[in-house]
Amino acid sequence: MRIGITGGLGFIGAAVGREAQQRGHEVIVFSRKPQSPPEWAVECRVLDMTEKPALNLGGLDAIVHLAGESVMGYWTDAKKQRIRDSRIPVTEAVVEAMKASPDGPKVLLCASGTGAYGNRGDEVLTEKAPMGTGFLADVCRDWEKAANEANQIPGARVALLRTGMVLGQGGAAWPMLKKIFSLRLGSRLGDGKQWVPWIHLVDEVGLILHLLENPACEGPFNLSAPHPVTNAEMTQQIASVLGTTTFIPTPAFGMKLLMGELASVVLESQRAVPQAALDSGYVFKHSQFREAVASLV
Repeated sequence: MRIGITGGLGFIGAAVGREAQQRGHEVIVFSRKPQSPPEWAVECRVLDMTEKPALNLGGLDAIVHLAGESVMGYWTDAKKQRIRDSRIPVTEAVVEAMKASPDGPKVLLCASGTGAYGNRGDEVLTEKAPMGTGFLADVCRDWEKAANEANQIPGARVALLRTGMVLGQGGAAWPMLKKIFSLRLGSRLGDGKQWVPWIHLVDEVGLILHLLENPACEGPFNLSAPHPVTNAEMTQQIASVLGTTTFIPTPAFGMKLLMGELASVVLESQRAVPQAALDSGYVFKHSQFREAVASLV
């Protein structure tokens, strides 16, 4: 296949591109700035939101849309607007480009997040669960709605990637966690009962390519390991693997004072399970949190 990747120079996008190239696919990277393609890509095309269409999707079989502003950072009004604007309008532009390309892709894999479910306590969340409420849930709802417009294209297929916390070298989550726990500052957040959907980078990449290569795979998919953990369990297991101790628990009000609205990302509970992925035949390489962490040490 000839696969386009927006956000292809990022942590997840680059890993997907490398593995796709290893499997014999041709990879085209989309970037806002003209530049030479990485060694695993055959071409780098420009994503220009001032043009119509914003992307040249000619000759592609599929597009993996991963671009978007990081949710990390203090959520000022301007930051929240950037989070929205880097997702919904850009996804609309991707779909417009698909419609404008007679020889363009008929497969769209679009990023989303388990934040779509909002704060759901101990409820087990398969892909059939309704979306929740809150800022991230609202963003994901509009984001997925924009992606699903591609279903109007005859013969098109759309898969939505509701990704949890991705653990891998060079990413945002694991290097930060490793540093905090190595300094013996890792602690339970709030009451620690909130469920954390997580996935190893190997499975994030493997599942994305599984969805690309299997024509029957469409609709929402929880990109999270079969066994989510509570924040308290996550804290204990990281400390155990690293051979360190944990710090005193961080109260929820302290998190909210320190992080503002962003605290919802780590204090809210999403017990997401990848039922659709399992039903499609995908076999996880890292299904247990402790083993996944140990593989990174």
